[in-house]
Amino acid sequence: MSKSTRLPDAMPVLTRGAHKKPRHGACLMEYVSVLAGDPFSDSPACTDPTLAAIARAVNDYSGDEQRQRLGRLASDLSVAGPTGVRAQQEMARRCLLTALPYSAGSRRRVLVVGLLGLERAAAGGTTGYDPGDVGLDTEFALLGLDTHVKEAIERLELLPVDLGDHHKRGLAAAIEIAVATIAEEATDADELLYRLLVSCLDDHRRGRSSTSTAERDDADGVGAARELVD
Repeated sequence: MSKSTRLPDAMPVLTRGAHKKPRHGACLMEYVSVLAGDPFSDSPACTDPTLAAIARAVNDYSGDEQRQRLGRLASDLSVAGPTGVRAQQEMARRCLLTALPYSAGSRRRVLVVGLLGLERAAAGGTTGYDPGDVGLDTEFALLGLDTHVKEAIERLELLPVDLGDHHKRGLAAAIEIAVATIAEEATDADELLYRLLVSCLDDHRRGRSSTSTAERDDADGVGAARELVD
């Protein structure tokens, strides 16, 4: 099979989990690997790893019938290559912010810790908590959750995290808990999960576009930091 993206003769029936071989079935990302001509895998090199983690979670937590329409997104995922850390953090943040309104109790506490921990990492922090690190979207999402925010701050004060470790493990953990919360608590979970994945694909496109612009702007070799206006 060539590396060029192509559509198979028929759409597969998407199922949960990973599979050893195509004849045993395929999840969304395994189908993507087939489209891209990559080795059969639920983590194909053709797709940004954070976006792939979101797609795997959405696949696994979607209902059997509604999961099938995820195949419509496979072609886009097959050409959604690796992007920068900032875009990856933005996709994980979207998952957390989408899940937060549907959470309660201990699940909400975990999501708030994950959200504030992400904001800290995005600002380059590894210890403690700085209110200045919190973005406007997160600030609005946390309105009225004072007790959970206080508990999360206390947790972060005791929980220093290496930035590399947060990026490798923290984003995936945040995505998993966020998607699980939506699936278990939202009344229109399948529709919400589908739209979440579509929105993350859009975030990825914007992230790739911003990265390309930054690379062109720095072609003189100066490498000066520049703020990109959306």
